Amino acid sequence: MIQPFIFIIILKQWKQLVVFLTILMSTLLLIWFAYASLNQSFKIPVAVQDQDKSQASHQLIQSIDQNEFVKVEKLEQEAIYLDETVSKKEAVATIHIPKGYSGKLKNNQLKLALTLYARDDFIGDITFEMISRSLYEQQIPYIVKKHLDEDGQKTSIEKVTHALSQHTPKSAIAHHVVRSNSDTSISISVVFGIILFVSSVQILLQQRLKQNGPLTRLFIFQHSQLKLFTIYILIHTLILMIVLGITTIVFQQQLSVMFFVKSFVMIMMYELGVAWLLFKMNTLSHRLFMTLVFSLLMALLYIIIQV
Repeated sequence: MIQPFIFIIILKQWKQLVVFLTILMSTLLLIWFAYASLNQSFKIPVAVQDQDKSQASHQLIQSIDQNEFVKVEKLEQEAIYLDETVSKKEAVATIHIPKGYSGKLKNNQLKLALTLYARDDFIGDITFEMISRSLYEQQIPYIVKKHLDEDGQKTSIEKVTHALSQHTPKSAIAHHVVRSNSDTSISISVVFGIILFVSSVQILLQQRLKQNGPLTRLFIFQHSQLKLFTIYILIHTLILMIVLGITTIVFQQQLSVMFFVKSFVMIMMYELGVAWLLFKMNTLSHRLFMTLVFSLLMALLYIIIQV
């Protein structure tokens, strides 16, 4: 009968299990916020002064801003010395969109239409290339329309833009990456390795289970010790697997079944060690120290195996 063990580990300790899950989820959220902040700090600041205020200028700014590595900051209309924004390191590049930009775009007269100030280094060159690409993509429909008009095929810019969007091929590489499941993930392995180490807190949350008198009487029955260990390991493994699944969703990773199988085996081994320390080691300080060391080693081993 396993009902007594379910009652002892789950029903009587449900508050501790909820606290355990809350601590793990809080750790995951803290890591995610740190990761998001770190990503935000790596965005390239690009300052833009839009004096044209047209649909074309807004589209250009939006195209630049859509780049995941760029953060667009708008400058005031009265700003004069735009190059100082770059020299003072407030931005990597500064773009000046003058009045009449929309008309020059329609007439394919964009030579010297924009003024760009950029840092004279590697990051500045990359930023210049990204801005140039956005500008070129905005020019394409007007270039195509001009050639069609010269051939006597009068059409509107809206039709050309629509046709280009319909027939522009999608990136096969990007499509493959999005749909493929990986057996490994360095980022998820590191994140979950940290969570695995934090899960050592269960040794404190579940210390009420370590009662030598009741445990001695309970272990008199056949296979009782095995049942106790099994229920403890399974319930904590389930919680950790749920957290791992949420981690892959939060960090938008598509991982294969093999990744989860290896994780499951590692977590089972980890929980086996924690259960042994909890039920077999009598001194709390020694139990806590050994659990921290064991959790650190298992977290590092998990990262190495998954990577």
